[in-house]
Amino acid sequence: MQQLASPKLQVEPLGVNVSLRVLAYDALKKAIMNMDIYGAAAPIRLDERQLSSDLGVSRTPIRETIIRLQNEGLVRTIEGKGAFVASYTIEDLIEIYHVREGLEPVAARLSCPHLPVERLLHFEKKLNAQAADPDARYNNPSAWNRLGRDFHNLFIKGCRNERIIGIMEELHDQIELFRGLHRTISPNALSISAVEEHLAILQALKARDPERAEHAVRTHIQNGLRFRLEGLHRPAQAAAGRAGMAGSTARAPSDRMTTDRKRAAQRR
Repeated sequence: MQQLASPKLQVEPLGVNVSLRVLAYDALKKAIMNMDIYGAAAPIRLDERQLSSDLGVSRTPIRETIIRLQNEGLVRTIEGKGAFVASYTIEDLIEIYHVREGLEPVAARLSCPHLPVERLLHFEKKLNAQAADPDARYNNPSAWNRLGRDFHNLFIKGCRNERIIGIMEELHDQIELFRGLHRTISPNALSISAVEEHLAILQALKARDPERAEHAVRTHIQNGLRFRLEGLHRPAQAAAGRAGMAGSTARAPSDRMTTDRKRAAQRR
């Protein structure tokens, strides 16, 4: 059986004005966050020698960067095989959403008295523009994702609870990696009433209504998880149908997401 080649990580050569350790970290992290992890045919291996050559630095800052990214949950190491870009499972997705559901509604409630009116009006204008042009989310999904991220950060940072802020900051990059799933899930599964849900949160914050804001955020996060899980099942079912017609065993994105967890369980 022919082994699939690991996709090559696209990194940019480094400059010399900042420490190589910082530059290597920034360059490698940027490459990971921008890569289509879930569309890759094989796990993305981090080859220290190749990265050293691509970035124009010794292997020491590369090795230190890989360790740091592993601590942040963006890289995983398999004994005897090396370091790979983390590819989260469905169980990971559910766990992260449960953390979000536990913390973000509380952050919204606590932030109500503190959010500046001008910031709320800024997001109201942006969200109303999205509502007026439904195609904008599909034509420019990056802009929509950025708007959603910035809006959530508004009330997370505005809650003035350093522990909530710290935990959410630690999860930030893992949450961003899951945005790669947008490429494997139908856009409709992710965007049904998403703008309306954000506007409901915003109106509750504007009204300085803590209970309403908390409820609106919790509903939004619960719907987000449900839509993602439903979207993951659709391509899996379609792939299974195609495999049945072709007499083969096609592998769907959701199947691939569970492989790492199964292998880890077997090793334990």
